[in-house]
Parts: sequence; structure tokens; C-alpha cells
Amino acid sequence: MDTKQPKLDREGTDFSRRRVRRARRAFFTLVLAVLVAVGVLASTLVQYASQHAGGHEKVSQQAQELVVNDTAAPAEKTEGEAEEKPEQKEPSQTVEPVHVKLMMIGDVLMHQSVIDTGDNGDGTYSYDHLFSQIGDDIAEADVAVLNQETILGGSSWAYSGYPSFNSPQEVGDAEVAAGFDAVLKATNHTFDFGYDGVRAELAYWASKHPEMAVIGMADPDGDGIAPVGGTSPAGPWYYEKDGFTIAMLNYTDILNGSVEPSTDGRVVSIADEQAMRADLKAAREKADLVVVFMHWGEEYENEPAGDERMWEGILFDCGVDVVIGGHPHVIQPVEVIDDGKRKMLVCWSVGNFVSTQLGAANMVGGMVKLSLVKDGDGARVESYEFIPTVTQRVLDWHGICAYKLSDYTDDLAASSSVSAVDGGNGATRQWYVDYCANVLGEGFDTETLSVHGEL
Repeated sequence: MDTKQPKLDREGTDFSRRRVRRARRAFFTLVLAVLVAVGVLASTLVQYASQHAGGHEKVSQQAQELVVNDTAAPAEKTEGEAEEKPEQKEPSQTVEPVHVKLMMIGDVLMHQSVIDTGDNGDGTYSYDHLFSQIGDDIAEADVAVLNQETILGGSSWAYSGYPSFNSPQEVGDAEVAAGFDAVLKATNHTFDFGYDGVRAELAYWASKHPEMAVIGMADPDGDGIAPVGGTSPAGPWYYEKDGFTIAMLNYTDILNGSVEPSTDGRVVSIADEQAMRADLKAAREKADLVVVFMHWGEEYENEPAGDERMWEGILFDCGVDVVIGGHPHVIQPVEVIDDGKRKMLVCWSVGNFVSTQLGAANMVGGMVKLSLVKDGDGARVESYEFIPTVTQRVLDWHGICAYKLSDYTDDLAASSSVSAVDGGNGATRQWYVDYCANVLGEGFDTETLSVHGEL
């Protein structure tokens, strides 16, 4: 039987089998292509579903692009393709707030009887007792200020009280030991012992306590720049903490006597509008806040009188933030001056801290506490408090001091040698409370026994 032989190539390959193998390869290639296409389609559907999950609303192509740019992970870039960086948002600028606590007490008025309470009987003097009841309040403050009403001329002259005061320099030692940082010296008693008294006190501060800032008084023999505190008499003293700068100035519009009218203003900061405007302009350019201590007003008046309102208007116009007044020997109200654009806190009078004046009203002073802050919104008075104090008028050795009204008791009042009030035998604790409520008005809090608020 004749059998047909398969056709072979030169190497003896069977061509019919070769065609079968080719067909098989073509089939497998087609199947693989179909599988790849199905895989790509499935991947595309999954990605589309993940990007549009949870929503059925149609969005514009522009909105889709924004969503992708904001939320989708960046795709890998092929080699040579420029990398597109996402838009960088500026980080929000945050400034850590800096807080400063400032406190101030009223007149340290060294009458002869106050001087005598510090006489140790052996030729030495000590006056720590004057501030013994407010140590915690001083310690809490970043900067503590007092009005040293009288000249600390020392033993070069006899010690004396009213009307021409010369006080022991040991009073200054006690002020430093208590923690005070600055003394105000622009008062009506600056020239009680002439230029020599000024020289003696400044020499004392410079040699014994150069860290103490003396504000409002300068060396008569100098160039108008005080050797202590780095300030001219009419110029600012600057307190700085962590980039927060506070300017403090002190003026008096009252002088009991004038030594050299042509040069007095170089020795003591006398209230003069032109000079004050120049000082305050310089202060505003350098400082974040400006505090002015004024020696002004009418003695024994419980309301602003005389030129106080005039000076208040000038100070407000100059951009002052806080004004604290003294000299009337009694307290006066606290007021916030507000023109709708800015505010200025005015404590019209802080009265006496210690004295031996006769009336119960003269025993009441004021301790001012300010909470100041600088942050991303600028610098401002965050809160304030006016705390009445009561002089404990006991004229024994180390007997005189001052208490906060909230710490004053009936027993203390009974032992105080305050003269008769309204025909009675003396002032009771309740009398002091009622007096403060009457003078300070609606702002007086009968629970905290203070005036307090926020600006």
C-alpha cells in the first residue's frame, strides 16, 4: 500500500508538525493578550471606583482635577519627566505670648514718727517692717515700683519729717530687700534739701544699689542723664523681658520750692507738654507699652481735680497705655478712657502706703497690679486690679506697716492709733470697707475688696 510521506526540510524537520506548533503558539498568544486586556480594564475600573466611592454626583473636570491634586498620591514619574511639586502653604505664624506682671504702691511718706519706728536705739536704723505684709505681692511681680515721696539724704543732715523731709537711707535698703525694682522720684518734695539732697540720694543708689532704677530725678552736675537706671529725668526707663519692652516715665506738676528755675527741669521731671510729647514719642518708638506715673492733683480730694484731666488728655493723645497717679494722700477712682479705637487705664491716685497723717482716709492707699502681655496680636493690658491697703498706725518700734484691706481685721483696727472718725473713737475695718466702696464706686468688688477688670 502506497503511503504518503511527510515533507521534510533540509534538517529533516516535519513541516506538518511545525504548522501545528505555530498554530498552538498563536492561540496561546491570543489568550495571553486577552488576559492582559482584561487585567488592565479591571485595574482601571477599580481605580475609578476608588476615586469616586461614596458619591453619586457629577463634578466638573476642573473639580476632579482639584480633588486629585489635593488628595491623590503622586504617580511615579518616568525618567526625564519634570517633577511637579504640590503648592506649598505658608505655615501660620505663631508667637509665644510674653507676660509681665507689674505692681506699684503709693507714697512712702516718711514722717518723723515713721522714721522713729526704725530707730534701733544703737545709732542704726532698719525699715523692713514697712513692707512686711506685702512680701508675697512683691515677689509675684516681674517689676515692682514704689513712690519714694521723700529724699533719702541720709545722715548728712538731721532726719526730719514735714514740711521738709530728709529720710534715712536705710529706707532704701529695706525697699531693695523687699524686692522693689524702681523708685519714683519726681515729687513735690524733690528739692526739700536742695540740689545737695538730690546728689546725696543719687550717690547712695549708685554706690549701694546700682540695680535699682531711679525714675524722674537726675544728677544736678551731670548732663541730664541719671547715673542710675539709665534715664534722663524726663525720659523713659525701659524694662525688657523676652523681647517685650515697657517704657516707664515719672512726672510731677507740683514743686514745693525751686532752687534754679532755669535748670530744675534737668534735675527733676517736671510736667511740661512739649517735653512730655517728645519723651512719649521716643518711648512709643522703642517700647511695646508705655506706663506713666504722675504726681498730680489736689491733696485730700477723692476725685480728679486741678490739672489732672488736662494731663490725662495729653497722655491719651500721646498713646500712653497706663497712667498711675499719686500726691493727693487719699485714693481716687479707677477709670478706663476709651474713644472706640484705643483704651487707656487711669488709676487717678494711689494715696499713701505709709504715713502718720491723722485721718483714717489718709491711712488708705492703693496697690496696683497689672497683667501685661505681648503676643501675635501685639502688646496690651490684659487685666488690672486696684487693691486698697490700710496703714497700721502703731508708733512702737517696728510697729508701722501696711496691710491689704482684705487682710485687715477688727483687732488690727482696734490697735491702730487713728484719730476719731465722724465723732467716734476710731476707724473700724468696716469703716475702711465702706470708705473704699464710696470712693471707688460701682467697680469696687465687695467680695475681693478690690477693683478689677480686663481691657
